[in-house]
Amino acid sequence: METLKRHIPVSGPEDLREINRFALKFEGNFYASATSQSYYLREISSKMLKMWIESQSTLPNAPSNSVGNSSEDLGSIQVHELHRDFYLVLPEKKMTGKRARLPPSNQDERQNSVDYISQLPDAIILHIFSFMTTKDAIKTSVLSKRWRSTWTSNQYMNFSLPVHSSLKFKSFITFVDSVLLRCTAIKAKRFLFDAPCYALIQSSLDRWLQFAIEHGVEEVSVNLRYWRYKDFLLPRILFCCTTLVHLRVSKCCFWVFSTVNWCFLKTLRIDYAKLNDDGMMRVLSGSPVLEFLELKSCEGVKHIMVESKSFRELVIDSHKFCGQVSMLKISAPHLLKLRLLGNSRGGEFRLDEVSSLIEAELNFNMEICALDKVKAHADLVKGLLKRLHHVTKLVMGSWCLQALSLMEARDMFLPSLKCRHLILLGAAGHEGVPEAIAKIFESTQLLEKLFLQTTCTPNSAIELNADSVGRRVFAGEEFWNFVKWRIYQCLMHLRHVEIVDRGANLLAWEPVLSLLKFLLQNALWLDKIVINSTNSKSSQAFEPSPRLEVARILLSHPKCSPRAKVILRYPFQGCPSV
Repeated sequence: METLKRHIPVSGPEDLREINRFALKFEGNFYASATSQSYYLREISSKMLKMWIESQSTLPNAPSNSVGNSSEDLGSIQVHELHRDFYLVLPEKKMTGKRARLPPSNQDERQNSVDYISQLPDAIILHIFSFMTTKDAIKTSVLSKRWRSTWTSNQYMNFSLPVHSSLKFKSFITFVDSVLLRCTAIKAKRFLFDAPCYALIQSSLDRWLQFAIEHGVEEVSVNLRYWRYKDFLLPRILFCCTTLVHLRVSKCCFWVFSTVNWCFLKTLRIDYAKLNDDGMMRVLSGSPVLEFLELKSCEGVKHIMVESKSFRELVIDSHKFCGQVSMLKISAPHLLKLRLLGNSRGGEFRLDEVSSLIEAELNFNMEICALDKVKAHADLVKGLLKRLHHVTKLVMGSWCLQALSLMEARDMFLPSLKCRHLILLGAAGHEGVPEAIAKIFESTQLLEKLFLQTTCTPNSAIELNADSVGRRVFAGEEFWNFVKWRIYQCLMHLRHVEIVDRGANLLAWEPVLSLLKFLLQNALWLDKIVINSTNSKSSQAFEPSPRLEVARILLSHPKCSPRAKVILRYPFQGCPSV
């Protein structure tokens, strides 16, 4: 708008609205088609440059060689020159007459225009670079002559080689080497590397990591894809980098044979790596201020013991157990949040010392392939709940709920839980899951907030049916009325219930609907039931009738609490919720 108004005099509100309409349309076309910030910046700059070149050929007295063909000539064009051609694509009826009031072509417009991009402080420019890959940051040099050399002082290095990239491995290596050679930054805040790791790249990666470490790097991420040979062995110099704050490595060999000195490391993520207890102990003891640790699809470690008072969150995702009898022991007396996720088959978890935990998530999956293992897996979940009895927020996945549902009657009582916020993920309609939910309700007498995430179809992780373990199947309101006496204490504090719906029809709602009707009729202090639909299927995106029917049923159902509300949140025709 400001650029257009400098070139086109505004005589009234109508002209201002027309300029605003055109500016919105021009900007909006590129924004709507952009897939990323760097793509948007590149495309709109290219379009502005093309328009300026075309305008030069139509302006009178324009010099024949005003624009060269080399990238050096294109990079010297100022931003106000790129903007100057906007008026050339205005509607003809508006362009006629407006152009007559433009200054003569022989007048230097640069005297009255301002190159805002070139006037940006270096700190702002470098902050913009932090959101881009290094390759895209270099491309921005076309925007301004000043930006041509600014990228060399970029402290955020991000090298990525996409899977289907046309760039050859040797060309990619040459590119990275040339960037690091021209780098003038005294300190490197970030070094991100994501590429297929073959022999050609492996020998160079050591050199690139050493460059980053020598420049006091704070964040390092190494993601190696499609590794067909032996694992990439991290250089020893990395374990002595005292400036590291955030580290993530994927598909690397993490054997540690020397002392680890990560005195400022706060977050550590290790994916698809081979570990051992000795190396893990060295890493944890050498990271005195570590706050977050994530191990994803790692194997070899059997004991995680952290005594640091700074340690706050531990994530174990798809742990790979080794050996016939394998166990992962966790001991962290100051840990606040624990998450056990993914497919973790062939072993079990044991919590030794987790007395400070306030939040826990049990959303892992172990295959049950024989009847003799049913009790063992149920005892595993029950044992974890016993060690987590003091947490105030508990998340349980579908597999854990199904494992509890297969417990025999004599083992059905769970330890007393102090949980106030309970999140249950999975298929509420799976055989036996209502019984597992009732067991949890019975043990949770202080529950205030309940969150349920449902699915259309039951999880097939457990293929055993109810008859195979001698368990009776209950369904619907009959079941909840039957267990009412067992879960009455839980209903005394419940105030907030939220359902995340992934079902598509009313039939899929039946198991959940019976529970909601029971809670509405028996929860003494219930404030609201929220139905939050997150169905992502485009064919069902504008069909809220099943949810509306559920809401209608609940609104007409008797309620124990006079202030209880039923709220339906559903994206409908562009609106966030209704």
